[in-house]
Amino acid sequence: MTGALTVRELRGLTELSLTPPLARTVWGDSDGPEDPVLLHVLQRAGGLVAGALDAQGQVWAYLVGLPTARADTQHSHRLGVHPDVQRQGLGERLKRFQQTWCLERNVTRVTWTFDPLLLANAHLNIHRLGAVAVAYHPNYYGEMGGINAGVPSDRFEVVWSLDRAQVHAPWTAGPAIDPLQEDLPTSLPGALAVHVPRDYYRLLRDDPALALEWRRRSAPLFSQLFHAGHTLVDVDLSLGQYLFQQAAAC
Repeated sequence: MTGALTVRELRGLTELSLTPPLARTVWGDSDGPEDPVLLHVLQRAGGLVAGALDAQGQVWAYLVGLPTARADTQHSHRLGVHPDVQRQGLGERLKRFQQTWCLERNVTRVTWTFDPLLLANAHLNIHRLGAVAVAYHPNYYGEMGGINAGVPSDRFEVVWSLDRAQVHAPWTAGPAIDPLQEDLPTSLPGALAVHVPRDYYRLLRDDPALALEWRRRSAPLFSQLFHAGHTLVDVDLSLGQYLFQQAAAC
């Protein structure tokens, strides 16, 4: 792919029909992409389907946002970027487009879920956008296919307040926990860091047993943290760490 990409809403069934093959490229042939007709209806019902397109009209990334029972809240269901254009900031461009689109319609909150072991996704969601992970859901989607096959579909739930400035305080974490090396602490401090894999998808591909062990060992820790009132408030990409703080300390 060469040339600049334009981020905008996708228009009509012709453009929407380009999303299923993109979804299979991103998440695998066994992924269940959204039906273009359903996406068309979703747009008519007040949802968002945006994409990053080249000059020839090819879609290289896309985002799907769903209306919710709350007029001020949208749920972000999908965000996928073609492997050939990943790590070029397209994910953030789509989220910023979503932010502007929502605020123009008096939608001030966006929620979504993401895999708790995907460090780069967490860095975008938490550090760059300023969303906060507020809950942990074990095996949220049940058994999945494609690049997510073989491990439970655990997810963090995040809330992004669109009308608030992003502010990150200096890291104040005490202990740093490696789920593979350490048992759960008997009591949790107000702030702590948790190590996560640098590239979980590569680990899942190259060493599925170790990837599954990461799931098995991290699940009870994440459950304990959120049960104790912690939220995920920042991500350090260079250290491969998450910063959790109790809500009262944020």
